[in-house]
Amino acid sequence: MTTTVEHRRRRTGMFFVAPALIVLAAILFYPIVDSVLLALQRVQLAGGAVTQEWIGLGNFTRLFSDPVFWRAALNTAYFSVMEVILVTLISLGVALLLNHPFGRSGFFRILLIIPWAIAPVANAVLWKWILNANYGVLNALLKSLGVIDYNQVWLGTPFSALNFLLIVDVWKSVPFVALLMLAGLQRVPQSLYRAAYMDGAGPWQSFLNVTLPTMRGVIAIAIVLQTIWSLRVFDLVFVLTRGGPADATALLNFLAYRVTFNFLDLGYGSAIANVIFALTFVLAALYVWLLWPREIKGAR
Repeated sequence: MTTTVEHRRRRTGMFFVAPALIVLAAILFYPIVDSVLLALQRVQLAGGAVTQEWIGLGNFTRLFSDPVFWRAALNTAYFSVMEVILVTLISLGVALLLNHPFGRSGFFRILLIIPWAIAPVANAVLWKWILNANYGVLNALLKSLGVIDYNQVWLGTPFSALNFLLIVDVWKSVPFVALLMLAGLQRVPQSLYRAAYMDGAGPWQSFLNVTLPTMRGVIAIAIVLQTIWSLRVFDLVFVLTRGGPADATALLNFLAYRVTFNFLDLGYGSAIANVIFALTFVLAALYVWLLWPREIKGAR
């Protein structure tokens, strides 16, 4: 009887969810399929006409011999790994501070949300002014403190430019992830902390054995979201560096845009975009499998 009722509930739920699923399929499934089909063709816009030629996996094999693609792939790998690590660690630290009695004031939460609330392009323009070599606030501040003797071109060298893009994106991403983790912290039962205290655990032991295990699901969601966001960074590159200097900040997302809209090579641009999509899907699935809480066998 219970099984029959449960089946009816599921069928009813699917009936009500079906319209939303159909809309999502129309909005998401068609562009994905069309992008895959474009990636299997040589599609170029020249002289106001679109030429299409079916070449199978030709665009994907071309990726292996393209040094610009591999440079962008290495840039993206470094950027994404460092961003996920930094955002996760900093956000967890900020969430712990906000969960402390001293940090529970609404003022700190409002202050924290400001970077995230700024529009992406406005955020990029703001940092372009801050990092400007001639009149930037950062140069003026460091010179007044005696840290530097002359203005630095922060976006002028490959290593510096890529790392400043990383810093800017971390600054933008931390607020949302910190609030997500704060919500997870506030769901940890206080009884677990009391039990740990009774067992003689100190703050560090409580953090390792109570806080982190109970927050694995939240941390998994944060890492998945941040991985997806790090792989689709475009506005910062477009406004601050345009991929320079010497393609040092050309991430895969920006490269797909440049190949598609600047070089008008739609097929090759779609191939790069599909690589980003596949990479995002695989990493997200891997993170969820590794970090998502699992039921203990035999537990009820």
